Amino acid sequence: MATPMRSTDFRSVVEPILNEVFDGVYDLRSDEWKMVFREQKGIPRNYHEEPVLYGFGAAPELPDGMAVSYQSGGVLFLQRYLYKVYGLAFALTKVLVEDGDHIRIGQTYAKHLAQSLIETKETLSANVLNRAFNSAYTGGDGVSLVSTSHPIVSGTFSNQLTTAAALSQTSLEQLLVQIRNAVDNNGKRIRLNPTQIVAGPSNVFQAEVLLKSVLRTGTADNDINPIKSMGLLSKGQANLSRITSTTAWWVQTDAPEGLKLLMRRSLEKSMEGDFETDSMRYKATERYTVGWTDPRGIYGTAGI
Repeated sequence: MATPMRSTDFRSVVEPILNEVFDGVYDLRSDEWKMVFREQKGIPRNYHEEPVLYGFGAAPELPDGMAVSYQSGGVLFLQRYLYKVYGLAFALTKVLVEDGDHIRIGQTYAKHLAQSLIETKETLSANVLNRAFNSAYTGGDGVSLVSTSHPIVSGTFSNQLTTAAALSQTSLEQLLVQIRNAVDNNGKRIRLNPTQIVAGPSNVFQAEVLLKSVLRTGTADNDINPIKSMGLLSKGQANLSRITSTTAWWVQTDAPEGLKLLMRRSLEKSMEGDFETDSMRYKATERYTVGWTDPRGIYGTAGI
């Protein structure tokens, strides 16, 4: 009579097999979100805060003998990120083990579990852009990611195209000019560099035409395409398959505190037995959050 397999023996045999299948999917993935979001290690508590500061205005002229004046900066607003745990599990029943199906079924489940965690991260990241124009989803400054009314010390600034427009040579150049006119939190001009177009599947070919054409598109005047001749948008385009809008598009800049994913705890996998059901349970979890601190990291339009 065969000796029944103990849960510890089952785990030592089956868990490495499931891990290998899971890792084969998870570790070899091609992350879309990494094209747009910068991953950053989270701090060891349940939230992460980043103060957004303002500094000084332009330095005034000092006539001979005049004392220098003093200014002080401060905190314009606080951006708070709340970490959340994402995970899923599956169970291999005793019946599956008895019938010898636990390895085959477990490998299939492990593959789908890895795909589920990948899908969650991609969807959460894409939703930052899907909600970029929605006033119900705000950043630390109290307005949406893309807005005409981001507050600064004196007034506001806009990272939204002045007039909503489809992605074209003209509208892209207008947004690039808007980026060239960017100001800091004191209203001083800063030099932001546009790095790439960000769009969904509906704009993938139009973006490629604008980026790669030697001549200006949509005209027979034989004018050069300044986007290409000036070497702008050097990273090309990030086309995200989970962007839901067929009209919206963005231009990402090199503002250092733009879109980010804060990883509080990397992926963890584990397997354990369930005394009541005689099942073996396999789970995978990770803890992170996505968002933005400086909205100058991306400019855009909802399109038409």
